[in-house]
Order: sequence, then C-alpha cells, then structure tokens
Amino acid sequence: MSDRLGMDEAISRRDFVNGALLAGAGLLLHRQAPTISPADAFNGYGGIGDYRHANGNTWDVLSAGHAMRDGAFATRIADAIDTGEMYDLVAVGGGISGLAAAIFFQKYRGGRCLVVDNHPIFGGEAKRNEFFVDGQRLTAHQGSAIFLVPRKGGYTDRFYEMIGMDRPAFKYQTWRGPSPEMPLAHSPYETPRNYGFYFGPQFGQRPGMGVWVMDPWGRKLEGAPISDLTRAELLRWGTNRVGFPAPQTEGDAISRQLDSITLEEHLMARHDISRETVRRFLSPIEGGGYGLGPDVLSAYCGYAIENQFPEDGDDELGDQMFPDGNGGFARLMVKTLIPDAFAGPRTVDAVWQNLVNFRALDRAGQSTRLRLNATVVHVEHAGDPANAPHVVITYVKGGQLFTVKARSVVMAGGSWTAQHIVHDLPASHREAYAQFYRSPCLMTNIAVRNWRFLYKMGMSGCRWFGGLGDYLSVRKMALVGKENPTIGPDSPTVLTIKVLFAQPGLSIAEQGARGRATLLGTSFAQYERAFREQMADMFAAGGFDPRRDIAGIILNRWGHAYVNPQPGFFFGVNGKPAPRDILRHRPHGRIAFANTDLAGASDHRNSIREADRAVQQLVH
Repeated sequence: MSDRLGMDEAISRRDFVNGALLAGAGLLLHRQAPTISPADAFNGYGGIGDYRHANGNTWDVLSAGHAMRDGAFATRIADAIDTGEMYDLVAVGGGISGLAAAIFFQKYRGGRCLVVDNHPIFGGEAKRNEFFVDGQRLTAHQGSAIFLVPRKGGYTDRFYEMIGMDRPAFKYQTWRGPSPEMPLAHSPYETPRNYGFYFGPQFGQRPGMGVWVMDPWGRKLEGAPISDLTRAELLRWGTNRVGFPAPQTEGDAISRQLDSITLEEHLMARHDISRETVRRFLSPIEGGGYGLGPDVLSAYCGYAIENQFPEDGDDELGDQMFPDGNGGFARLMVKTLIPDAFAGPRTVDAVWQNLVNFRALDRAGQSTRLRLNATVVHVEHAGDPANAPHVVITYVKGGQLFTVKARSVVMAGGSWTAQHIVHDLPASHREAYAQFYRSPCLMTNIAVRNWRFLYKMGMSGCRWFGGLGDYLSVRKMALVGKENPTIGPDSPTVLTIKVLFAQPGLSIAEQGARGRATLLGTSFAQYERAFREQMADMFAAGGFDPRRDIAGIILNRWGHAYVNPQPGFFFGVNGKPAPRDILRHRPHGRIAFANTDLAGASDHRNSIREADRAVQQLVH
C-alpha cells in the first residue's frame, strides 16, 4: 500500500534535518527503522524558503503555548531576566493585528515600539508555504487568503496606501499550451462552471468508483446518488439567493433578530430545507469562514463581513489574492515598520519576492523592533492598573524568561491566549473571554507535478461530501514578483485543502475541543496517508497516481483558527452587552485589546481596524 501511494518516495515532502530523514510514513528509502523526534513526526515537511520552519502551529510553538496555558512558568516569573528595555508600546502578537498596531502607533504618536511574536516568522495565519517542483518555485497560503478591491479613498484603501500596496487589483496568469483553455479561479472560493461535486464511499460508492456531477447547479444535480427530496432541497439552497430581507447595517433590527437564532435555523427557514440536509451537506460549507457548521453559529455570521465593510468589493474584478494569500500584506507592513527587513524598494513586487532580513528585525536603535520565537506568558501592570506607571511583559525565548516594560500594551493575539496572559485582567473581561469559542483548521498544501488528471475529468475545481476537507481548485496566480506568467494542465501547481472539524449536534465548546484533539493528536504520516488515499479514490478517473503526481505535502495546523460566534455574540443577550463590546469599550489601565476575534469575523480588515481602535484608545 505504501508503495502504491508513494509513501516511500524520495520527493520534496522529505527533508534532511540534522542528518535525519523526515519520513512521513515512518520509512526510509531502504526501509531502515528511523528515529524521528516528536517534533518531526508532528510537523512533517515545511517546504523551502523563509517559512520552512513555520508551517502553522509547529511543535515548539504548541508546546510553549500549552505550557503558558497550564501555568508552567508561574513559579519562574520572579526570576525572569530584566532586559532593561522600556517601550512606548508593546504589541503582543506579530500577526496582521499586532503589525497594524505598531503602524498606527507610529502614525498617531511615534516612539519606541516592540512587536513580540511566538512564531519563527511574523504574519500570524497570513503566511506562505513554498515548494520547488521540477525546477519551478510554487507558493501557497497557510491561512488568511483573499482581499476585495477596496473603494478608492475608503478606510481599507487608505490603509493599503499607508503600507505601500501599489495596486488595487492584480493581473493573473494566462493560459499556455495546445490544450483548449479551461476557466480557472483566482481564489479558492470561486466556483466556475467546470466545477464538480463528488459523491464517494459515504454514499455507498466503491473506492475509485464514486459519482461525479459536473456543473451541479446548471445540471440540477442530475445523477447525484441522493433522494429526490434532498436534491430539491439542495437546489433551493444552491440557486435561490434572493427574496429574503437582509440586514443593511450592523446592529439594525434584522441584524439583532438574526443574532438571536442559529444559522442552521435561518437556513432551514429561508430555503425550506431540513435539519438533516443542512448538517450532512452544508456543514461546514455554510459557516466555513467561522470554522464550524451552522448548528452552533449565530445566523448573523452569514451577513457580518458584508455589513462590516460595505464599501469594499468589485463584482467584475472579484476576489483578489496574493500567491501567498494575505501574507503579502504582512510583508508590506513589516517593510513599512522596518525598511531594512527586505532589500529593495517598498513595492509589492520587491517585498513579495525578496528574502526576509531577519537580522534587521530586532535591531537596537530603530523605532520599531520585531522579536520572533518569543512567547509572552505574563502581562501585568506595575501596581494598580488605574495609575500604574507601566506594564511588565514577560516572555520565554530559548527556554529562558525575560521581561520588558511598556507604557502601553496592545494584546493583539487570540482571545484564547489573552485571558491566560493578562494576570490582572478584571472579572468582567474574564467573563467576556469565556464567551469566545474557537475552532481549529488544518490547511493542507499538496504540490502536484501537473493537474492534467483534473483537466481530463473536465474540471479545475471540486467539492466533496465526507472525508478530509470539502473543496480544492486550481488557481491562476497573481503576477507579482517572478511568478510564472502562464499556466496549463501540465504546469506544476499547489492544491489547497482546508479541513474543518464541525461535528453537528455537539455543543460549540465540545466541537472545538474535539477538533483540536483530532488535529493535534494525528501525526503527519497519518494525515499524509489519508490525503493520498482520498485523492487516489476521487481522481482515479483522471488517471491520478499519488506516487507519480504528488511532489510534496505541507500541513499547517491552526489549533484556534476561527472565532465561532454563537447566538448573542454580536449584540448581546437579555439586555447584557455583547462579550466583544466589553473588551472593546475601553482599555484596562494601560492595556487595550485588538485581534479579529473582537469583530466576530476572521478577516484581515477586522484585524487592522481593531488594532486602530485599540491604539487610539491608548494614545488619546
């Protein structure tokens, strides 16, 4: 079986680290018994380039975070080494929100700023994976993916201009080769007509003999192995997108009514479909941007993003996407804060393609410093928060504890860490954080030597029901840096599969906890085998051979990828304020709170806007 799947092939998913081969299947080329560390068995292959040791929450990041959560550093805080540093602002978290906090602080006040991040590279979930396949470098996103064309002069556009985003939209690869052109998407969320639905073993089909339904909505799901009633319900959902009063602004009467029920209840009423159909076919497709299925999410989740940023988006240009997702924005932000972080000018092309100058990030004497591989474990005012002169921040780096001081702090990491880190957090804030639920995500990037197997089947993208993940697609890449300008069926490419862990019927907390247990308790080898078997089954008709066609697999594990807003999260329940508003209302002494969680929707624009609000609260 391993030989058939290519588990023992010496391909780019294998990598020599300290002389030991990372063998995802637990086998070396000559079948000697290897010795693999827990970290290697968990992380697997990380790719090439600056992000090769930062594929999601790696073993080291995870271990430090769990030690912080479990209080392992509590008895050592008093012995931490004082670096003697005093900053005007410390941003805890080097994702989009933490970087934005530093940018806004330099804009509004200026001074000495430190961004502290627990990963080997900045960006949070806005990072990239890179492969080298048959002489070509391939790039894919680890998490945060798309952006919409901003309205000229609007909030998003002004911020993009502030960080050197020198174009509102991208040009994309063009078709090459003798084969007739096939429409390709620009982002993972588009569904061109040459799109297929797959019904496999979960629908009684034998492995390799599943049913494909092409252009499913255009052909009205003809041939799908489902009942007539289910077909009719899915068609109502898939084709009936009008005729329901939608909220016009965040907080209007319709918004609040939707926030009082689940998204599942809303879908059942809107499309006249059964709970069973919602849970079997639409979970987690509906609510996928929130990590779980509609059975536990607020119905307002289906409308929040559009109401939060009504000025963004161009129907003709559609979704826009850097080849590495929103990692492109993180890189521009770091270049804006630390000009020497990348060689060359502050342009999209230069910053996207040039290597990170890590030595420049935490250099003494510059107005903003970025400290990586540093997990903040304790944040506390030096005295009464109402009149303390500063805040003491303790972090662990290389196994040693250090402290720095700051006149103001933005907690820009996730809600799941802030409640453990801020030692003097008020009871009101702890109660609010207790109402934030998070669920995991596995972003799997699978580099293939070509995608002719899909082309032979007449499709460039597909969705399936059951198994790992829900969808994948071949994308035309944006032409930035030195990206290959053309694409065809024989081009190497990366297929991204997003795996969510919805378990309809369980409580929101239990779904997140069980999903994390599965995500973190499954080895790279187990996931690799499952993906190879699944793709061999799904794409047998196109001649897919996992041994021959797969050139590399990278797993990006995000244990708390999505905020899961339950009914009442956005606007409160029984006259009580919404939990997010308690944290956004005012700073706690010299500490303010940011991160996309507080908006209730995982979007890089919310990360930016929440950081802006937090900094303004501290400086005004």
